[in-house]
Amino acid sequence: MKSLMKSLVFSLITGLLAMTLMGCSDSDSSSVSADLTNRLYVVAAQSGTLTPTENSAEFIITLNQVWTDVLYFTDRPEIETGENTTTDYVGYLWSLIYGDVVPNAVIKFQVSGANAGLFVALEKPDYDSGTGTLKFKVTLLNATFDEQPQSFLEFDTPVVTVLNNVPGQDVASSFVIYGEKASIDVTSTEGQYTLIQEELDNSVLLANNAPGRYSNVSTTEEFVAQWNGRFGDSPPNAVISGIADTGELYGYLLTLTDPRYDETVNRITYSATVLGQETEIPGTLTSATMVIDSAGDATRFPLPGKGTCYQAFSKGYDPSTANKSYIYFGSDIARKQTGSLWKTESYLSESCAPNCRNDLKTIKDMGINLIRLYDWDNRNDHSQFLNYCQSLGIKVVVPISNYLPKHPEYWKEQVPLYLTKKNFGNSSETDWHPAIAGIIIGNELYGETDFDPATLYKNAIGLVAQLLTKSDAKGYSQGVPVGIPLIFTPRGAPFAANGADMPCWNLFNQLLTDSRVAQYKSQIMLCPNTYNDEEYLFENAEGTGRGWVQQTYEKFQRPILFTEIGKSRQNSDYTPTYVQNQLKASVTYQQNNPTQLLGACHFQFSDKVWKQTSDDSDSEGAFGAFHHGAVLKSIQCQKADFDFFPDPSVLNPDGTENFGILTIDTLDQTETYQAVVNAYMP
Repeated sequence: MKSLMKSLVFSLITGLLAMTLMGCSDSDSSSVSADLTNRLYVVAAQSGTLTPTENSAEFIITLNQVWTDVLYFTDRPEIETGENTTTDYVGYLWSLIYGDVVPNAVIKFQVSGANAGLFVALEKPDYDSGTGTLKFKVTLLNATFDEQPQSFLEFDTPVVTVLNNVPGQDVASSFVIYGEKASIDVTSTEGQYTLIQEELDNSVLLANNAPGRYSNVSTTEEFVAQWNGRFGDSPPNAVISGIADTGELYGYLLTLTDPRYDETVNRITYSATVLGQETEIPGTLTSATMVIDSAGDATRFPLPGKGTCYQAFSKGYDPSTANKSYIYFGSDIARKQTGSLWKTESYLSESCAPNCRNDLKTIKDMGINLIRLYDWDNRNDHSQFLNYCQSLGIKVVVPISNYLPKHPEYWKEQVPLYLTKKNFGNSSETDWHPAIAGIIIGNELYGETDFDPATLYKNAIGLVAQLLTKSDAKGYSQGVPVGIPLIFTPRGAPFAANGADMPCWNLFNQLLTDSRVAQYKSQIMLCPNTYNDEEYLFENAEGTGRGWVQQTYEKFQRPILFTEIGKSRQNSDYTPTYVQNQLKASVTYQQNNPTQLLGACHFQFSDKVWKQTSDDSDSEGAFGAFHHGAVLKSIQCQKADFDFFPDPSVLNPDGTENFGILTIDTLDQTETYQAVVNAYMP
């Protein structure tokens, strides 16, 4: 979590005991806002400690020499600032403000002179005004530390920003941005200022407001690109704090609009209204941290979502025989044991060096920031894959495989397993893993031949409801959308009047009108697999003069994710330009319509190794940006490499265990490779 270091924390000068809040003052400690629940509070102290408990995710945090007053500002659209005594805040306001919902907080401090910080759920405040000591029980949700602290920790100059809770089923997030320098300048318009934050740490922390417990990091460029979609016509309030030229710590309460990011000089500029400014503004601040209030339903998808489908098994893999060996059992590419392919660590008895394939780094270098997966055995550990994706800034659409829609009798036992830290949960199992953007149930269930397609699809809808019911009960936030990937009706099929039989529409309608998911409609995304060109998708579907995406969004009012998009090199109308135009048009449309399109996942990163031929004669084996080449290394797997052992009878005919061989092969670029790079890295 090193990338969080500066975005979470600002430096405070040692021994600083007071802060000047530059804003309109409500200094009467007994004053009560009409809506207490809309306040964000700032608590500061001179030093503190973090003490572990028997529960590895829970700690006691103690703040020493706490300020006698706590500062607050309101979430948009209200404009209110002020302060309360710490005694009043802890003594009676806490229960009025937060009720039974434990609030989240960002805690910023210094350890041995280095910046560090925590994102936590904060509860059970205990304040001793005589000693100036304030204690909380905290549940660790995220941290700047490389590893979760295991022992007693001392730190200096802590500042705690307690986020306001959000009501009911709402999903909201606040943001923290660190810049080494900041300044507020007057403009020619009275009451308007220019706020400049520079020497940025290029990591913007997104922190859910409770009851959500999710946090994530995005780049400054992504944050600014998503500004209008998040804030719309309701500009956010914010507080920026830092050290002034006088050596004092100042905090400015602002309303922000029109952010502009200049990557060349690493600077972000806002138009700002200072809330009730009463005294002279100092010229600059150093170690400046901005906390921006809640942004409503903040998408977890990158903008734009430049995706790929990933199932890049090496030579020797075949789905028809996968369950005959442990290494390929379940066709699960994201399990830790296949790290030799997607990372530089094998997680096997034998190292993959010097031939570790490191696919995820290759994906990152192609400009891809989104991965769609297919198979997922919840007995495997996937945290290594998701953690590596998170470190590279890659988001993941995780799957529940086709097996589970076929077997509802296993749902009660199996669904809760997806909400663990080995699967979709974060390390403390308090929310989704931060790398997860969305979840898909099955794939092209209407293409199955061994089960009735209509029954399978109905089962998948029920599984959507089951998953979301269980995640709600566990307290997971509601910002992760769920969808069912569908076959896209081929172009040229008969269509009814006014496009009533547009591709996927009947099945989308069935999903969204099913009573089992009625309460979760806001968490549904539409997931077509398409090979149609950009004109059909974005300009003229079935001669209607309007694109399929625009019409589909207007009809269903739910965001769309192309879970497959591409073209086989074997098709007569294939050209690299065809694929490039599909992807470029998706990127452009999403940038202009971020609420309609979540992204597009090119099908696919590499050819299906079990179907590829040297002449691309197998259409299914000729979609990839890479072709599988020479085998560089073969790793004989051992029993010690695995965490669970399927019934040996499904392995070798004689009942012996077949641990399997993982091969590492070369990935040779196809003519599709450059088309993907051109679309994603223009």
